[in-house]
Amino acid sequence: MKTPMRLLLLLLFLGFAATAAAQSPPASLELYPITGSSTEVRIGARMAPQLTVMNIEAVSVAVAYDPSLLSVNANTSIVNRHFSQYGWDNGSNAEWDNDGINPDVAVYAEYHPTFGSQAIFRGAPPTLCQFVFFPKSSSSGCADFTVYANNATAALTYYFEYQVSTQQNFSPVTNIVCMPYPVELSLFTAAQQGRAIAVRWATESESNNHGFHIERRDLADAAGDWAELGFVEGEGDSPAGRQYIFFDQDLPHDGDFAYRLKQVDFDGTSKYTDAVIVHYVDAPLQFALRQNYPNPVSLSDGAATHVGYDVAESSDVRLTVTNLLGQQVALLAENIFDAGSYTVDWRPAGVPAGTYIVTMTARATESGRAEVLHQRIQVIR
Repeated sequence: MKTPMRLLLLLLFLGFAATAAAQSPPASLELYPITGSSTEVRIGARMAPQLTVMNIEAVSVAVAYDPSLLSVNANTSIVNRHFSQYGWDNGSNAEWDNDGINPDVAVYAEYHPTFGSQAIFRGAPPTLCQFVFFPKSSSSGCADFTVYANNATAALTYYFEYQVSTQQNFSPVTNIVCMPYPVELSLFTAAQQGRAIAVRWATESESNNHGFHIERRDLADAAGDWAELGFVEGEGDSPAGRQYIFFDQDLPHDGDFAYRLKQVDFDGTSKYTDAVIVHYVDAPLQFALRQNYPNPVSLSDGAATHVGYDVAESSDVRLTVTNLLGQQVALLAENIFDAGSYTVDWRPAGVPAGTYIVTMTARATESGRAEVLHQRIQVIR
């Protein structure tokens, strides 16, 4: 994509109209990370003038990125423009095409509408703007961001001082090398299994992942805080996901407990998952098949629905899903289970939308007690 016409006109105008004056020492420019995930990567461009007050009438920053990893949006990729609060004109172009193949440079530009000036204070270096990029893959990874200047015209990254005819180039410039996208969980659940709580989670891929702290909170204690139960090491850097499981076998009493994960990178950066709540009973007294959640479950996003069931005593349990014609479409469980509460997932891929029946049959191995229980599952597109 070619240079926006108004930027070229601006440069020509400033070159001919500005009167000679001494330039200030060069201001520095820093690209710095703000947030990163498998859905959005956000960085800032910060200008640090060398004088107490510097009068600026135009500024532009171009950031080169890898278009095979990231994409941009013409309307949402350059946001929080600093000079918009003063009514400056916007000459930004998020979709600059430098190589003639794909947009690969995002250009921020603002200038005074009448080529006047605006004071920039050294004590509070302004963030000129934020650049927002969108990963093309749901996997975690890392990306480089480099301040870009066209060597022929140097017309993309610069600033102009009031009444100074030549443009200033930022010096020094700080780029971003391999900004990581944090680990993204594709699954996080907790459910009673026998006399323990099984905490399960899965990652789509991992980058810079040191591991996971597992934490529990007793909801019966209103003033109680989160307690760490253990730590599970991550894969570090891995393009493939991994499944994890942790058993909490030291429940202090029956009741409701909340669980969460604290994911930690090797550099100490951490983030928490949302909490999941489990109702724990030391030994269920009844066979039960709980309503699945979510219900209905959608076919469009490949989501899973969770089917919970309770086993009163050691039993041979079989859990199936059938359509309304009685035809089996899935076998969810078939084993001998100790007394406890369990959860299994069903992903209804490859079946038509409609109503399905999940059936639990259980026969106790010692008493011979038998149960047959049913629940309806609604599948939508």
